Amino acid sequence: MGGTWTDSEILAEIAKRTWYHKIQLRPGIATPGLKILEPLWDSTRKSRAHINYAGKRVLDIASFDGMWAFEAEKLGASLVVATDCMQPLYSNFELCKDILESKVLPLYNISPYNLWEGLKVLLMDDFSAPLPFPQQIRHNLFDIVQHTGLLYHVRDPLWTLSQARSVIKTGGHLLLETACILDDNESRMIFNGPPGNMNRIYHDITTYWVPSIRCLREMLASTLFEVLPQSITTVNSGTKNDYPIGRVTMVARAISGRETAADSYAELLRIYRNPGLVPDYL
Repeated sequence: MGGTWTDSEILAEIAKRTWYHKIQLRPGIATPGLKILEPLWDSTRKSRAHINYAGKRVLDIASFDGMWAFEAEKLGASLVVATDCMQPLYSNFELCKDILESKVLPLYNISPYNLWEGLKVLLMDDFSAPLPFPQQIRHNLFDIVQHTGLLYHVRDPLWTLSQARSVIKTGGHLLLETACILDDNESRMIFNGPPGNMNRIYHDITTYWVPSIRCLREMLASTLFEVLPQSITTVNSGTKNDYPIGRVTMVARAISGRETAADSYAELLRIYRNPGLVPDYL
């Protein structure tokens, strides 16, 4: 439908729905999104400026309404794949995709724990034929993986970072945004609490773990990533239980096995530890 939408039709359709992201659909027309999160999104965009999207292949994890996926496309990405594990969100995404006449490829109901196996079929460079994955490509496909607003919602955060690394090219980049403890001196991760009392950090049953900034750096270093120090931006949310709480965004470069300790790399290659990573010599 795309260009056949009138402004009044777009506004009417937007009003029927609940929105998380603020997505610019036309000059002067955007989905409402959550205004309280706009400073966070601006912080993430400052970190994102350290990545060149032109001609790159991008995977957007936990896309929700799709704001980061559509922005990646506008930044010049040649292919954007949007994944999420919540099928109902597909409706908002599809509406925006149609109005924007976007080519972002939605692959919803793919878990961030299962990216390597879940993303079995992508498109060839001419965008016309399916390509088996990973059979015909020995190295991983994406230049950029966007992992925003997700890490603190998963029960196994280190595993999701491993899965992100397994589908990103060496030399590619990870854009990571998460709730955090604003501490770059001590490495720690706080568990939000047991069922019925999950409020140590946030009063939220979907929040499990909140790492300190130093802990996050070390988690990335243990997963074949190197943080770009100049890319780190933070938003302060206040103090909870004596913890300085906020949000952090950082960009990390995917490094090769030759750039880390040999024994650590050997451990990562074990299929039951980190499926998808391949030896540098393949």
